[in-house]
Amino acid sequence: QPIAWLTLMGRKIALLSKYGVLSEGEVSSRHTIMLENYIKTINIEALLTSTIAKQQILPAALKYQGELATTLVRTREASKGASVGGVEGSLNEVSALTSKLADAISTLDKTRTKADGQHGDHTTHAKFYRDQVIPSMNAVREAADALELSVDDALWPLPKYREMLFVY
Repeated sequence: QPIAWLTLMGRKIALLSKYGVLSEGEVSSRHTIMLENYIKTINIEALLTSTIAKQQILPAALKYQGELATTLVRTREASKGASVGGVEGSLNEVSALTSKLADAISTLDKTRTKADGQHGDHTTHAKFYRDQVIPSMNAVREAADALELSVDDALWPLPKYREMLFVY
């Protein structure tokens, strides 16, 4: 973990140099490489999070939301006195979660773009990914996880957690 390593770096450089294991330049080079790998990895994960959410999860949620809306309208048309509270509640829940997902994707994309614009100091860049990009990725995941519990299995594009844990 390159970020955790930063706090002890000064001590490690002195220790490694004292015993001739690595020079300060070698330690610095390794540190830079670790930070670059961290930045690259988190950037790829953020891109993948956004892509999967936009291309698979959001369309499934919107389709299910549309199906619920159609069911609600048709039920009301078929019978003016029909109880539609269950469908209406599901529609409201899925609609709110879908909006939350769309907002989280947008925030992630903006945050990742902002991170791409940072150049120079690798430590600051890595900390930005840790403090800004990863929480944005987690917000997308939270919304997607909540939708996974609501969206019809037939529409959900990915294996659900319960399907991965238990063989169906």
